[in-house]
Amino acid sequence: MIKIYEWSKTSSADKNRIMNRAQADMEPIKNDVAVWLERVRKDGDAALVEYIRKFDNPSFQKSQLRVSQQDIQEAYKRIAPEVLRQMKEQIRISTAFHKAQADRLEKTFEVETVKGVRTGFVRVPIDAVGLYVPAGKAPLPTVAQILTVAAKAAGVPRKVVCFAPTAPNYEIIVAATEAGADEIYRVGGIAAIGALAYGTETIRPVNKIAGPGNPYVQAAKLQVFGRVGIDMLSGPSEALIMADETSNPAYLAADILARCEHGADSAGVVVTTSILIAQKTQAEVEKQAPLRSRQQYIQPALSTYSAIVVVRDLEDMIAFANDYSAEHLEIQTKEPEKVFARIRNAGSVFIGNYAPVAVGDYASGTNHCLPTGNAPKYASPVGVETFMRSMEYQILTRDGLKTLQPIVQAISRVEGLDAHEESVNIRFNS
Repeated sequence: MIKIYEWSKTSSADKNRIMNRAQADMEPIKNDVAVWLERVRKDGDAALVEYIRKFDNPSFQKSQLRVSQQDIQEAYKRIAPEVLRQMKEQIRISTAFHKAQADRLEKTFEVETVKGVRTGFVRVPIDAVGLYVPAGKAPLPTVAQILTVAAKAAGVPRKVVCFAPTAPNYEIIVAATEAGADEIYRVGGIAAIGALAYGTETIRPVNKIAGPGNPYVQAAKLQVFGRVGIDMLSGPSEALIMADETSNPAYLAADILARCEHGADSAGVVVTTSILIAQKTQAEVEKQAPLRSRQQYIQPALSTYSAIVVVRDLEDMIAFANDYSAEHLEIQTKEPEKVFARIRNAGSVFIGNYAPVAVGDYASGTNHCLPTGNAPKYASPVGVETFMRSMEYQILTRDGLKTLQPIVQAISRVEGLDAHEESVNIRFNS
């Protein structure tokens, strides 16, 4: 069960475990990942089928790799009408958010830095992206839609969704289709990442891969990085909840459990200034936990990386939150927006008693593919910019080049690159 820690009295070992949480060590699995990636690179579809039969579906056939129009029609027939209706509304909201994000991105600018020298940049969509949707512990159609919506808002011409065929996963197929996917494939894990990076007879390669996944997926993304771009390395789900004497322990406990049901290595942490709230939250967790269905994940998650941390005051709580740098940060305190103004490190922030992480996962429209671990200190959520790139340019007149010539001459001589200097000089010597 979840423990209470008075932070000033907590051992270094416990502090390190809570702060570092489940940052998966990829070293033990890197060789297995490399072997499968090489198999996909060399053997293409045959390797994909072998991988799928071994890990996901023993009776899988090559003809099933690409989701056909007939498959899509069947998926629409199989999902409940109310699910489809709410899925459409979900996609409408997330599209509105990402379109607004795209509209506010500067697509180009130009400045004359020196008379006769115009410099600038243009932002353009990536040509083709691979969108990985986990379907192991649970199918995640919400990942399919949010990744596809962001890529579509960015203007990506070719959006490719992959998921493991552990089940029919009709909802994933419909979510990807509704959001605007151009191609959908039944392949997951290392094989999917290899196919997206190298290409096979059925799947053409992409330029960038985005999406969460287990350690094998993340290790595969890391190994193909360079051949293709990747969004980030995303670890297990986590949430930090800031609380004070005004917080509702029942809400805090429910939000802890919502993180823990993702997996045994997930983390639900409360940091509070009130020992009474800590004790009441612990009691609420004990009361609510048995009522939840995914006990195989909840119980180990509560005792491994989850915790209720008690600190001295608001200053310490804010410092803890910025140091923890949570994937999801909830602020359930008095004047939460004032607290938010002092937060520097978090993936996505949920402000007030009525903003649980679940609304970000499903309904509010923000992107829930987020950096985890220490990554929020340097990385951003997946968004429109994830699926775009920029080019810089310069336009010079003869007089503009003449103005810059002395700089090129001086610096190229320092670096010993005389051909650089001559490429400028020749324009005035001929």
